[in-house]
Amino acid sequence: MFLGIDTGGTFTDFIFWHQGRLRFHKELSTPDDPSRAILSGIAAMGLDASGLHLVHGSTVATNAILERKGVRTLFVTNRGMEDLLHIGRQQRRHLYRLDAPAPERWLQAEDCFGIGGRVTADQQMSLPGEEDLIQLIEKAAGYEAVAICTLFSFLRPEQELAAGSALAEHDFVTLSHQLLAEAREYERASTTFLNAYVGPLVQRYLRRLRSTLEPRHLFIMHSAGGVMSLEEAGDQAARMVLSGPAGGLVAAHKVGMVLQQTQLLTFDMGGTSSDVALLDGELQQTIEGSISGMPVALPMLDIHTIGAGGGSLAWRDAAGLLQVGPGSAGADPGPVCYGRGGETPTVTDANLLLGRIPASSMLAGTLPLNLDVCRQQMAVMAEQFGLTVEALAHGIVRVAEENMAGALRQVSVERGYDARRFALFCFGGAGGLHACALAEKLEMRRVIVPVASGAFSALGMLAGRRQSDLSRSCLFPLSAVEDSTELRSIFEALEQQARQRMPGLELSFERKLDIRYRGQGFHITLPLTTSETAMREAFAAAHQRAYGHNLDLPEEMITARLTAYADTEVISLPPLKPTEISQPHSCGSSEVFGVGEVPHYQRQTLAPGHRIDGPALIVEPTATVWMPQGWGLSLSEEGHLLLERDA
Repeated sequence: MFLGIDTGGTFTDFIFWHQGRLRFHKELSTPDDPSRAILSGIAAMGLDASGLHLVHGSTVATNAILERKGVRTLFVTNRGMEDLLHIGRQQRRHLYRLDAPAPERWLQAEDCFGIGGRVTADQQMSLPGEEDLIQLIEKAAGYEAVAICTLFSFLRPEQELAAGSALAEHDFVTLSHQLLAEAREYERASTTFLNAYVGPLVQRYLRRLRSTLEPRHLFIMHSAGGVMSLEEAGDQAARMVLSGPAGGLVAAHKVGMVLQQTQLLTFDMGGTSSDVALLDGELQQTIEGSISGMPVALPMLDIHTIGAGGGSLAWRDAAGLLQVGPGSAGADPGPVCYGRGGETPTVTDANLLLGRIPASSMLAGTLPLNLDVCRQQMAVMAEQFGLTVEALAHGIVRVAEENMAGALRQVSVERGYDARRFALFCFGGAGGLHACALAEKLEMRRVIVPVASGAFSALGMLAGRRQSDLSRSCLFPLSAVEDSTELRSIFEALEQQARQRMPGLELSFERKLDIRYRGQGFHITLPLTTSETAMREAFAAAHQRAYGHNLDLPEEMITARLTAYADTEVISLPPLKPTEISQPHSCGSSEVFGVGEVPHYQRQTLAPGHRIDGPALIVEPTATVWMPQGWGLSLSEEGHLLLERDA
């Protein structure tokens, strides 16, 4: 029995899979203690946690960083480098702004400690003295976590090991070479600091969850699209910053392969944010992610997030213009229509007033919506703009959709992809309400709304394989790829490290290299082959595609990357039972602003062979799909909704 749990900012989603059958459920999240919503959901589904194989996507690490609620952390580095995190890179977010604000200072000077020792140019090592280590022990006593990052530790980790050994009795210590054995000290330092900053919180939460539920197995989704053990998640909490969104992308990739639609723009709209990504055959990873302005140089799926969800708040800016987000009503109090004390209109409120969410709906299957209170609060804001309530609601939706369309363009058109060749793969509780409008803005003709779309990321938790990503910086000419004893030894060491992380599993390995022209500041990651010619040709083609040109310079390898994984039981959706096809029957209708009377269809009553033409609403307990005129809908054998725009 498998249970996937995705904790979001507004809802916690559950997917239960057993003997080919799916059940799904939603609970309002409990941000003060996410485990309360999990316990409520398991109880509501009538499940016994002791027999479950449970995979969890958690926002504990992400929220602690966003809200600056991590633990008090000491940053340890080489003497003279104490301001490393504050100085960062010479990059200006506002290139032409004369009064640009100073970058946020995550640490004060007293929270940084320098130790002696160094690595020389010929890789000789001098270690910190005994007095340094004594002072470090005394300093660290006042901190809940310690992050240790010294220069060139990816080559010679002895300084970090000496400092870590001195702090062996401390509760939480992160050594940068164990988390990220790569060059670029700022990115390595920021990743190490964030890991220590949230690590104790994640450890406590996961241990409490395990002791409370006592499931048969408990795994955690990480940002690269795989799952890891609870112990590994506690030690390497920075790998969880995209824990939830990664699940949705993994599931989208699986469904796309089943539908033979491998070119997808994914759009995941929840209550608090929207996540978008591009799939062109394979899942795309990046090591250039960031959160709250701090780099996280660990492998993660290439997902772009914006503050535009169903709970995004509408507001009036200094110029008197309507804006939507990034602030959110969250789960408490939630949108006005939840009737839990919310006063500021949100995107969900706008959709309810426009009739795109039926007023009789029970949100998440249990929560009634209060249309009267929603209209009252919308009228207060409408008066500020001199608009009718319906016109303001329509404006809120249009602004939100422009924000979301901009995010989709950023991961497609701005990277050289023609969005018209892709299908829009839409999920999340609020996604189906905006999918067709977004597709039209990008001139796309196809939209896919998968089974269990309102809790789809939780399904991805079950599709994730046991996976660990490791790396080590190196510097070799590309010509050494065919016969390099040192490169082989690096990969052998990474494989041994992977076996230690995932003992007892039969592992497979994917080997990749970061390659650049000599002296370049950027690189391209490519699968390792034993042929220098093949690697050089692949690099030239990838560089031409990415930058539009190639250089007459020798190529070099700068980082070896290893993905170790163990295949898990395949979670597949069974085909729907064949039924005698007849015209689908409307389960009701309602007035939609600017359109008129629109029929409603219950999704669970539809079957392959049914055809519905817009305008129409497709309703289910966890989501609603708004299909305007000019669109038609059919179903795949597994029950995925396939929407297509008329010519």
